[in-house]
Amino acid sequence: MRLSSFSGQVNQNLTEGTVESTSSMEQGLKNGMEAVAGKLPGQSVSGEVLLRNGSDILISMGKNQLLQAKLEGNMSAQPGQMLTFQIKHNSSSKIVLTPLFENTSQDPNVSKALMAAGLPENSITAGMVRAMMQEGLSINRQSLFQMNRLINANPHTDIQTLVQMQRLSLPATPENIAQFEAYKNYQHQLGESLSDIAEAFTQTFQEITGSGNMEEGLGFYKEVLGILAGEAEEGTVQDAVKEPVQGQENGQVQQMQGDVSKLGAVLEEAAEGEMVKDTVAKEAPAKGGMPQALPDSMPELSKEETAELARQLKQAGFPRNLTNAVLIGQISGRKLLGEVEKRLSDENIPDREALYKLLEGKEFKHLLKNEMTRQWMLTPEEVAKEGSVDKLYERLNSQLNRLNQVLSQAGKENTPLAKTISNTTSNIDFMNQMNQMFTYVQLPLKMQGKNANGELFVYTNKKSLAKKDGSVSALLHLDMEHLGSVDVHVTLNNQKVSTKFYLKDDSVLDFIAQNIDKLNKRLESRGYSATAEFINKEEDTNVMEEILKQDKNISMLSGYSFDARA
Repeated sequence: MRLSSFSGQVNQNLTEGTVESTSSMEQGLKNGMEAVAGKLPGQSVSGEVLLRNGSDILISMGKNQLLQAKLEGNMSAQPGQMLTFQIKHNSSSKIVLTPLFENTSQDPNVSKALMAAGLPENSITAGMVRAMMQEGLSINRQSLFQMNRLINANPHTDIQTLVQMQRLSLPATPENIAQFEAYKNYQHQLGESLSDIAEAFTQTFQEITGSGNMEEGLGFYKEVLGILAGEAEEGTVQDAVKEPVQGQENGQVQQMQGDVSKLGAVLEEAAEGEMVKDTVAKEAPAKGGMPQALPDSMPELSKEETAELARQLKQAGFPRNLTNAVLIGQISGRKLLGEVEKRLSDENIPDREALYKLLEGKEFKHLLKNEMTRQWMLTPEEVAKEGSVDKLYERLNSQLNRLNQVLSQAGKENTPLAKTISNTTSNIDFMNQMNQMFTYVQLPLKMQGKNANGELFVYTNKKSLAKKDGSVSALLHLDMEHLGSVDVHVTLNNQKVSTKFYLKDDSVLDFIAQNIDKLNKRLESRGYSATAEFINKEEDTNVMEEILKQDKNISMLSGYSFDARA
């Protein structure tokens, strides 16, 4: 809800003198934010409910302190009530509150359910019943006992988390709990984790060789390069996956790919806007066309870096034809890594010191990071290709598992690199488990030399991939450098594509609207008829929250205010 909407209702409904004007309300909100600025999630606030509109709530904490927040919970908080709330999320832009046990006496259903099940009534059991009611779960004796056992087995886990995981049929393992809460708290982006892994490899190499063990360091690099050079032959996975990815035997990755491929053109459309915006930001003439897929060559190395890399290769004893190929750009990054891996496998390396300096050089580190990015991320064009997403996840699953083995053999299983790899593999496994019920996938994207993160969620469960009228609706969430947070709501009905762009920045909204005709041509060239709307949104979208809304009869994207320009 907009501040102006709250302000209007305050002036209409509150007694004279409480909040006299919009300016005094803004001061009260400022005072309220300052009062809770130092509070952490888990702490509580108390006050009088002034207004409630859906999940939006306005609370007076006294002394001209107003708090505007999102209410998490289904209890009936009415204007005039004095209530106590627990802070679930607290940031400079968003506060989420949940009602505390002290308020449950106002809901007799909680006490009745616990009494019927023969369970004691306390803050934990009352919170359990309230959360189960909110999520639409049965509160019979068996379900209450089962949930109570789950809570007792995970005493340090938020009750709401356990209840929501139960509704989604997700096993409450420590790994799943960590991933579920990361998804809810915007700490789940796969693209960032992959970038962190690429950055951390050279640090781990330095840790190994820093103790004077050069041979161990060279052996570590040999194993890493062997994985990267051998896995991506012609863009495919060649006998890399010895065991199936969890859940893949049920075909969810393949089912997912069909929806991703259909929406690939829309992703390119959004990416085109990012490219143009990037060009405008740099005040440089647009070069036209979509950002192309990274060629199978050494990208993003300057002439100076390329020359220095060729010199270091020559110093390390590599043949002239190889150094010449590097200078003129006629060898791919993958193939060059393969040549270095072969040299590391040679027991009679002529100059180990020179080879070590090559691996330590910023040019080679840049090359290594680029190749990891090429193999671990997708361009918008690649997303639209049949099979590209499931091949990416097969490759990631295989390579990350093998890298974990290399770190374990090197005695580096407790390093930040190993922990990041473990978290990333848990993230991928968690996605596979979610795809037992829902079509959801993260899309780590490589665009114009910048990494971005995308998420695709199809608004249906796996039992019915389309609505009765044959249409499919999906949310494509993108986090981009110049466009910021973008939500593209897409509806496909035969060859008709309806897109709604949700953005927070009015200037970006205008920019997309002014260029939509150019962007729609990409869809029309693929045989689609396209329509588009442009809608202002007030806050970032959390895709996990959208998933949790399913089967709860909550309107999709209901919190957005529509722009008259749509």
